[in-house]
Parts: sequence; structure tokens; C-alpha cells
Amino acid sequence: MSLWVAQTPLPWAEPLAFAAAFASSDVALLYSGLQEHYSGGFSYLFTHPIETIAGDDWAELPALDKTSNGMPQWVGYLGYGMRDAGLRGTASPITLPDFSWTRYAQLYRFDHTKKIITHYVARDAIVPAPVGETNLVETLAPRTNQSTIRGLTSNFTRAAYESVVAETIAQIHAGNFYQANITRKFYGTFETKPASWNIFVALCAASPAPYSAYIRHGSQAILSSSPECFLSIDAHGEMTTRPIKGSARRSDDEVRDIAIRETLKTSHKNHAENLMIVDLMRNDLSRVSVPQTVTVVEQSALYSYRTIHHLISTIRAQKLPQLSAYEAVRACFPAGSMTGAPKIAAMRWCTAKENVERGIYSGAIGWFGGGNTCDLSVVIRTLILDGNHFEFQVGGGIVADSTPEDEWLETITKARGILAALGLTDDDLARL
Repeated sequence: MSLWVAQTPLPWAEPLAFAAAFASSDVALLYSGLQEHYSGGFSYLFTHPIETIAGDDWAELPALDKTSNGMPQWVGYLGYGMRDAGLRGTASPITLPDFSWTRYAQLYRFDHTKKIITHYVARDAIVPAPVGETNLVETLAPRTNQSTIRGLTSNFTRAAYESVVAETIAQIHAGNFYQANITRKFYGTFETKPASWNIFVALCAASPAPYSAYIRHGSQAILSSSPECFLSIDAHGEMTTRPIKGSARRSDDEVRDIAIRETLKTSHKNHAENLMIVDLMRNDLSRVSVPQTVTVVEQSALYSYRTIHHLISTIRAQKLPQLSAYEAVRACFPAGSMTGAPKIAAMRWCTAKENVERGIYSGAIGWFGGGNTCDLSVVIRTLILDGNHFEFQVGGGIVADSTPEDEWLETITKARGILAALGLTDDDLARL
């Protein structure tokens, strides 16, 4: 028996316009803001929370995929620190539980292809009043943050970051690991508490992504524009992951941008980054897959986004039927693109050098559903708000032929969408 009961279909409205009617309350929007051949068919809006499970231990999560159908049931995130209790540094300025998953009373599913909104209500929920057509926002212009930013700082200056990158390269040459993902955290305060929904709309405009997400709980909000699929498991047990490794900044000049694309496509360094993580993810998947089903479908394919070009690979495998989606996710967590290889050695090195805990950054956002299904993105290009405080984090994979200056520049490139949403510029980060 399904846990969702379908209601009368609603007239089509774009997800951001529709969701604006709920944005002042606790909601979750998983928004396909950029359609690709592999994703972007559906967006999901969840309203009226029923219950939330939050904490720091994997043991509470198995029940999340025990419902009776393949629809999304639990929405939330897994924080990076869940993988290893040793991944603890200085507490992040904004403190969130290592995981938080919420079940909601209402679900609106947006079919972007058919232009249909299907409204569902949970069987055990008191049905709230439906949203009337007159309450929907027909147009929603992107708006940057309307509250002045009072302070911006980082756990690394440019000199300190480049120094750690140089140390990491030396460790790679010494044979201690092959790749490590060194990241920088930026944090600051606003003069007054900002409207988190307005910032999310601006982020979606500045950095459209297939796995955008807005999750609000009280004074805290998670705003994500992730392009990366961590793990998707369908009702037939097919698992898919799409690691990103290899990046280049886009140019406003079309001729220059084409040249940048070609350079990235032929870059030995960037392809090496990607290949290492593909091998790591193949190994992770093999532990929870039917033998000989792990397949690299696409290797280092070039995808272009508003502010950045990426090399993305696609790996598929058939989940062992006796394992749950939760068990498969746990075996592969966190995404290899956010750690390096070998995974544990790289993670411990990164933790020691970054010092400040990553929090939910490098973890996963998305949903678990019935029938052992899930769809989770990697927590990158993500802004965390708590009252008038904010933080975000960026980084890149360091390999043997990386250069400290290029890696520093990559952190600026990856922050461009968030900077635009906050009304900041590249120079604001470069001065830190």
C-alpha cells in the first residue's frame, strides 16, 4: 500500500514560482533547475513536516527505505563526518546534526516534460487546505541578497591554501595517496537576517543545476545548486553515480570559451583526476553489486554549466538484491570526488590540514523512498544559512601535477554562483 494518496491534479506552474507560496515555512524543494539527458525530469516540493530524525549515528537510518513504494518519503542530508568519527577538527561556525531526514504531509511532484503537477498527501497526515491558484506566484524575478554582508573570512588565506596544496603534492610524490580534495570554508554574517528563499532563487539563476535543493528548518536553511549525482538507485536496483573531476572556468567570450573547453578535454591532469575517482567509485560499488555488473558508461565527458566546465563520468551497477538502499549508500559514502584516493588516507590528511569540520559539505542531499530507492546529490555549490550567519565551502582534487596557484584559482571559480547570489565578487574572495 502506498504511503501517498494522490489528490486532484493542479495547473502547471514552474517549481520556483509555485514553491514561493510556501517559502516562509519549513519546506524542502528538490529542484531540477537544469535538464540533462540523464536527469531533470522531475522536481519535488515537500511541505508540512510530520517528523524529523536527526543525529550523528548511522544506526537510525535503515528505516528510511522500508516504505512500500518507490516515491520519495524521507528528505534530508548526510553530513561528511558520518563516514569516520576521526574526521573532527574545529567545529564549523554553523553547527548542524551529522544527518537530518524529514517526512512531510504533502508532496507536489512537477513533471517537467508533461507539465503536470501531481499533489499527494500522506495517509497518516491531517490534510491541510490546498493551495489555490490565486496564491501562486506567476513570475519570480531573481533577486540577490537584500541584507548587507558585514564580514567574510575563511579558514585559509591564499598563501596558507597554496602552502597546503604544495604539502599535499609532496605527500602524493611520497606515495602516501594519489589524490586529495583540499577544501576552503568561507563564512560571515549579514547585517540583518536575510530572506533565504530570495537567495536561493538568485542562486538558481546564477548557477542552474540538475540537483538544486532548498531545505528550511526554522532559522536554518540549506541552499544547494549541485551538478553532481552521488548515488541514485531505482526500483529495479540499478545504481548510478556520476563523479565530477576536472574543471575549468567559463569565459564570457565565446571564442575563448571554446578554447577553454578544448583545453579541458585534452588535459592529462584533469583526465587523471577523473580516472582515479572513477576507479575508486567502481571499487565502492563493487562491494554492494552483483558480480561483473559495474560498468563505466561514460568516461570524462565534458559538460558545461553557467559558470564552469566539468568532466563527468557515469558508472552503473546492479545492487545485490539482499541489500537495502541504505546499505549501498553507506558503503559508498562519502563521494570519492570529495575525498581523494585511497579514500581513508586522503580523508584523514584533508581533515588534518583543513582543521575546520566540513559539516554537511561533501556529504549528500536528496531522498530515500520505498522499494529500496534513493536519489542523492553531492553537497557542493551549497550555502548554509543560520539566522544572520552563513557559510559555504569549495575545493578541488590535488594530483601529482597540480600547481598551488591553479588550485587556488579553482576555488574561486567554483564559488562564482554563490558569490553572485550573495552579491559578492571574485575579488571579495581573492582579498582573503
